[in-house]
Amino acid sequence: MKTQTRSLISGFAITGIATLATVIGGITQAKAASITLFNTGVDATGNVLADGTIGDPHYTLTSVPVGSTIDIQTGTAAGGFPISNTDPTYWNGDNTLSTWIGPNNNNSFRFDSNPGDYTYSTTFNLTGMDISTASISGLFAADDTVTIKLNGATISTGGTYTAFSPFSISTGNAAFLAGLNTLDFVVNNTGGATGLRVELSGSANASPGSAAVPEPSEILGTAIACGAVLVLKRKMSTKTIQSDKN
Repeated sequence: MKTQTRSLISGFAITGIATLATVIGGITQAKAASITLFNTGVDATGNVLADGTIGDPHYTLTSVPVGSTIDIQTGTAAGGFPISNTDPTYWNGDNTLSTWIGPNNNNSFRFDSNPGDYTYSTTFNLTGMDISTASISGLFAADDTVTIKLNGATISTGGTYTAFSPFSISTGNAAFLAGLNTLDFVVNNTGGATGLRVELSGSANASPGSAAVPEPSEILGTAIACGAVLVLKRKMSTKTIQSDKN
């Protein structure tokens, strides 16, 4: 009886340890994390900027035609033409996720801007992330058309200003770099007003070897599993002592 009880205790202990190892293993596995990206025309917390705000904290005009400013202005339907929430022939209207941005020529991007290419650049950091698992997807609209580039590599072209067009940068794309990455939206303007609107998101796993931060629920689960093993072992030990006395 004594030997059988000890074997039973050992069996429970082994099972408990295996369970605990599984929980801990699940915690240390790489998990997908969001890439820090921002839509056009929002502040640091993702709230849209007011119509006519000068500057976008996350996008810069890195290249413009001769005679154009590199200053950016935000725009919503509150400022009128060419943005509208009701006229389908105007630039697509407002939501709470993004606003239009454009060169602040003549104190407004709503007026005529020089023909040519306007390059809007934004950056994101993949330090500590496995770039082979990185992916980005989003929506864009522009007047007139856009070429999207990741670190100089062309991803997508096209677009219109009356509605959003989708784009994606799939997992495994060789253009992703460890560390700082640059995403360019090259807007070609054939004349008149010009602007860009983007909404995007992305994710990537932690780099191999990076310490994953466990979620609170995982920590609690580990503690419960460990506690259960200890309690069970103590109960079985008590029964063994009583059995020996008998």
